[in-house]
Amino acid sequence: MQPRPSFDRGLPILIAIGAVSILGIGWIVLTSDLGKSLIPPTAIPSSFSSLEAGTPTATQSPSAPPTQDDIPPTATGTSPDAYPGPPAETLPSTSTLITESLPTPSATYTPDQIQPLRAGKYDDTDPNIAYDRFWTVLKNPGTANAYKGTIHISAGIGNEASFRFTGERFHLGYQRGKNFGIVTVIIDDQSYSFHEQAFDLLWRSPQLSPGDHFVRIIHESGESINLDYIVILD
Repeated sequence: MQPRPSFDRGLPILIAIGAVSILGIGWIVLTSDLGKSLIPPTAIPSSFSSLEAGTPTATQSPSAPPTQDDIPPTATGTSPDAYPGPPAETLPSTSTLITESLPTPSATYTPDQIQPLRAGKYDDTDPNIAYDRFWTVLKNPGTANAYKGTIHISAGIGNEASFRFTGERFHLGYQRGKNFGIVTVIIDDQSYSFHEQAFDLLWRSPQLSPGDHFVRIIHESGESINLDYIVILD
């Protein structure tokens, strides 16, 4: 009768270790699959610009196409030079365009509107001396020696001033200068002329009949003429 082989006591230990290893591997595989199923899906950016912005791009359903209001406006043009800039401001319809103008000429009166001058001395700005619209009143340091500091000046041939008076004589005062021209004075249709360079800042009318008279002062020639004041004599 043969003897029985002896029982190896280390074999159960090896079997136990193998079983534990198999169970461990199965547990790892099971937990790995479960973790993947629990991770929520993430949106995939639709373009490179979305990746740079770091925000996902929502995907539209084919059954609901975007409307015109959903599409943001985009700038047009191929280069910065194509941008026309901000729109020009539109002025209200009631606005008034204001521009810089030349000195305002004297107010114009017709001979029928002016009243006759009585005996006395009158400045060139008296409302009863009528000027056409081409005369200009001056008041500056250059007219400081003028009567009341003002003169009326004409810079165009043919310009005219006029007045009425009651009396027999009158004087015209003016400021003399090298560029001053010839003045024509018409008294009741009788014409007289003088050169503003040739007299002593005063032109004296001839003796007239007593009563009312009408006088016209006309720029006959030269660069300019002027009127400083008028004296009416009885």
